[in-house]
Amino acid sequence: MLDPTSAGLTDLAAAVRRREITSEALVDAYLARIDALQPSINAVTALAQEARTRARECDVDLARGISRGVLHGIPFTVKDVFAAIGTVSVLDTRMRQRSAPTRNATVITRLRGAGAILLGKTNSPPNGHGRDAETAYTGRTLNPYDLKATPGGSSGAEAALIAAGGSPLGLGSDQQGGVRVPAHFCGVATLKPTMGRIPSTGAYNHPGGVSDLRTQIGPIARRVDDLNLVMPLLCGPDHLDSGVVEMPWRDPKNVDVRKLRVAFLIEDPNAPVSPPVGRAMGDAVQALARAGVTLEEVSLSPLIAAGVTVDHYLRNMAGIPGREVVETFSEWDEVRTSMLQFMLDYDALLCPAGPTPAPPFRDQDPARFIYTLPFSLTGHPAAVVPVGRDPAGRPVGAQIVARPWREDVALSLAKTLEDALGGWQPPAGFSG
Repeated sequence: MLDPTSAGLTDLAAAVRRREITSEALVDAYLARIDALQPSINAVTALAQEARTRARECDVDLARGISRGVLHGIPFTVKDVFAAIGTVSVLDTRMRQRSAPTRNATVITRLRGAGAILLGKTNSPPNGHGRDAETAYTGRTLNPYDLKATPGGSSGAEAALIAAGGSPLGLGSDQQGGVRVPAHFCGVATLKPTMGRIPSTGAYNHPGGVSDLRTQIGPIARRVDDLNLVMPLLCGPDHLDSGVVEMPWRDPKNVDVRKLRVAFLIEDPNAPVSPPVGRAMGDAVQALARAGVTLEEVSLSPLIAAGVTVDHYLRNMAGIPGREVVETFSEWDEVRTSMLQFMLDYDALLCPAGPTPAPPFRDQDPARFIYTLPFSLTGHPAAVVPVGRDPAGRPVGAQIVARPWREDVALSLAKTLEDALGGWQPPAGFSG
């Protein structure tokens, strides 16, 4: 029998369509799961009061032969940065007045248009960007695989909730690794799409357009197929975010991985990985080799070092002379060009999503984003999928970076790794 709190989004959507489970039962199951999880991981900041009402409406519609879309009657959650009618954002009362929005974020509108039901909002750092999911108002969110560890940031609460069975789908944001590092720490799947894929309209402190060239909205789920189901719904211009362009979505199911040439990096000398990460990356390389992928080991030290330097200057621009600002953007362009040139020889790059599994909360590990940051600066799409565990049971994720607009390649390789290495596994012995 289908377990709603562990099933994949694709399976849940099919079960609702076949009327094997009602939307109301699905929403009730997730609300009960959130209630059980909240004292332990503290992931949810607000529940959507209309969720049950919308679920009943979806069930009535389906009984009449009416479907609202591919996600008809399926609940989802979002990081607290996204404006949602009927909920308030509590990022931090010192930084933002808690007022109810009058318009949904574009991504919420699009999921609702496909029949999905907003269940609630999840914890975030105060400004929407940061290392851990914590504010003075909401407290900290913890990792269900280790309640002394962080789920990461900035979308760590979304990843933690999905990993623990509290939601089948989440939306987060990624400026330097904000969906990818939490997916790595929490053992779930995610995708940071190509720069310009998804509008940021309605996301607090995520202005989009030319003033926000790094932040991308990305889905988080337990399985790779679920990302592919959701992405076509999220893509494309909303004629508000000026940075989004119209580009076709390609189905990963049409990719033959045996024809792909993939570069791989186990670790960078300037960012050594822990033994569990090294072993898991080795397993990922072997899994792709068994699938018929052509692989070549590479070094990306110059790109990684340049990315760290550019990021430092971008974060410390206040008060610096205009000439240095121009030089910083010129160096940023050089990083982007360098990656474009590198990828001429490869369809994708396999590398760590982070140097270690989830560290203790507030651990100031300086290299946390070192493997994700470069691809935020270059704008390339990057998926993360779980490929192993450390001896304590904490997940390890691998990152697959593809050419611009080739999310299909990244997701196809991620699916190959998921099938070979098991993908998401529930937290051992964790019942909320």
